[in-house]
Amino acid sequence: MAPDLNAPLAGTLQLFATSLAIGLLIGIDRERKGDSRGVRTFALMSVLGTLLALIAARSARPEILAVGLGLIGLISISAYWPDGLIKRLGDPAASQAEALEAPTTSVVAMVVTGCLGILCGTGQERIAVPLAIVVVSLLYFKGQLEGLAGQLAAGDLIPILQFGALMFIVLPLLPDTAYGPQGSLNPHDIWMMVVLVAGVGLVGFFSLKFAGQRFGAPLAAVAGGLVSSTATTLVFARHSRASGADALLTLLVLLSNLTMLARLCVMAAILQPDLLGRVAVLAGSAALAAIAVGLWLRPRLIAQGNLPLPQVENPTRLRVALGFGLAYGLVSLVAAAASEQVGRGALFGVAALSGLTDVDAISLSSFRLFGAGTLDRFGAITSVGIAIMANMAFKAALVLSTGSRELAHLCGIGFAAMAVAVALAITFMQY
Repeated sequence: MAPDLNAPLAGTLQLFATSLAIGLLIGIDRERKGDSRGVRTFALMSVLGTLLALIAARSARPEILAVGLGLIGLISISAYWPDGLIKRLGDPAASQAEALEAPTTSVVAMVVTGCLGILCGTGQERIAVPLAIVVVSLLYFKGQLEGLAGQLAAGDLIPILQFGALMFIVLPLLPDTAYGPQGSLNPHDIWMMVVLVAGVGLVGFFSLKFAGQRFGAPLAAVAGGLVSSTATTLVFARHSRASGADALLTLLVLLSNLTMLARLCVMAAILQPDLLGRVAVLAGSAALAAIAVGLWLRPRLIAQGNLPLPQVENPTRLRVALGFGLAYGLVSLVAAAASEQVGRGALFGVAALSGLTDVDAISLSSFRLFGAGTLDRFGAITSVGIAIMANMAFKAALVLSTGSRELAHLCGIGFAAMAVAVALAITFMQY
């Protein structure tokens, strides 16, 4: 929105102050990197952009902005062009590309600074300020970004491209039309849940891949929990047969499952903020129980070498995405039909069955039913809590069948404590 032309002087000065601060912020980074055109030049460039925008607005001549953008680009190029020329003359063997390589980032940064100044001048400082922070972060973390890019193999780009296809190609093509009981089958909404779950899983997938053993087993447990707490539990349970660190493995299994609950909180915050507080109570109660178990296990902890990393599937693969989409659609349909035809009791039964293998599907379905007004707050939270408790029971059985007897005993205590804590939290929230 363009600024009010009759605004008091204080408002105009505030625009210039914001623009000046943006230029100084970017200029300080350039000065710190040894750029002689640092603080003053970048600050003046930002102020110039704001001045051009105000002149264009007050004179009702928008073409001034187009001329101003050209002027900003010309100034930026001419400010750094001598650097490339000097480098070329100083090193005859240097190619033209090498001569222009050094100042390119600074040229772009200067042009962006001028454009941010224009945003301030057009009254868009709420956009300009966060963009400036992003720009400075990109400039400041140059080494870290280059190191990360160096670690990426050709195949590591595939999950990112697949996620982009799921979100920007498939999602817009699906019809936003509800079918079935209570509109439980909406292709667009179902795929949106697929994108959400895949996005959270992708974060864990790359954390697990690049952090791995570097930052220790706890981070591996957290990253594995973001992708698949069941797969992570299975890996640690199998390792227990050849390891004597059952107490440590128990804590890692519990940590992975707490990450699953934290993931639910993130999804609630995005989809149903009204339920976030109560979902957080469920997760917090389970966390307190896990901490109590951890304190009890502390004397039993022993040193352990490198632990196996969970081998989890890429969450953006089409097969994985379709599998979750079908599961979510089926659970959503059954949950809606059960709550409509039989009542909450049937829904809770669906939650118990679905939660045995997957908490996400029934939780997202409960969020949707609550948002549609067909399920009250307590019913939604109770179904989520039942799914969590059923999932804990399933994983306790999984550890019993694949892990050592001691690990099964310790994990059983931990899962039971977390399940009881969740049950008590549900009971408390009823009143």
